[in-house]
Amino acid sequence: MVCQQLRDRLSSLRRGQVQPASRPTANSRPAPGGHSDLSRGFPEGAVRDTPRGQLFVCELSLRQVHSHADRLVEAYLGSFRRAVARAGDDTFPPHLEALTRVLPEDAALIDTETAGFHGRPLFLAGLARYRHPDLIITQYFARDYAEEAALLGELAALLPDLRLLISFNGKAFDWPFIRDRMVYHRISCQTDFAHADLLHPSRRRWRARLPNCKLQTLERYLSGRWRSGDIPSAEIPQRYHDFVRAQDARLIAPIFHHNRLDLITMVELLAALVGESDPTPSDPPPVGEGST
Repeated sequence: MVCQQLRDRLSSLRRGQVQPASRPTANSRPAPGGHSDLSRGFPEGAVRDTPRGQLFVCELSLRQVHSHADRLVEAYLGSFRRAVARAGDDTFPPHLEALTRVLPEDAALIDTETAGFHGRPLFLAGLARYRHPDLIITQYFARDYAEEAALLGELAALLPDLRLLISFNGKAFDWPFIRDRMVYHRISCQTDFAHADLLHPSRRRWRARLPNCKLQTLERYLSGRWRSGDIPSAEIPQRYHDFVRAQDARLIAPIFHHNRLDLITMVELLAALVGESDPTPSDPPPVGEGST
């Protein structure tokens, strides 16, 4: 639980229920040698043709998955306004200074899922962008290893339009991973965006108060939300390998849900970091809880 002081201070971040990703049925299995018909389990998604082949893309608004989406969107927009108001403040996290120079429409939060570490494919990239009056979550999914090139090609077309990329541990993992996989597939990408990594200011602010600064630990501390039915991060690579072999969409529904939850938590975390008050938890999560 979070202390009452923190609840009052972060009242704008009180969340409702996050709707789980759709649970595909057995009918989501493919014909022999084909791909699973993911649109049956993910009606917000569709197969997209690209110059590098096909991939599956899900796009939905935050209102479709979160009961208090309006509050969350306002918290996100407020982060940019408060950043501008605090420009020049010595206590403002320097890692977030880029928020003072961009509009919310020119930024994107990103979270990726991979089939392992260095040299393994990137199979899911989730982005959240503000499009008045909502946050739009877009998830690019490679249904097999060969579709990674199409996924990366879509990112290569999108990233040059951004002025700010917001991530959690993205400077050390997500962005270098994306860049290396683009090199592997000989995909060029012209980028000129700033990168705000929320992990570093989170450690500065809360590492003395929490057992760790993993994303789910921070989630429990800031929002009091405990995930139900979430797939552990360590199990995601094997689950994807199983999906590629079986093409059973039920295997990857929890991964889509996990990815969306990470993006939502990053919005909450950004709003808390830009806030001036430094909350002190009375009941922090137990040691070892949480995951990146």
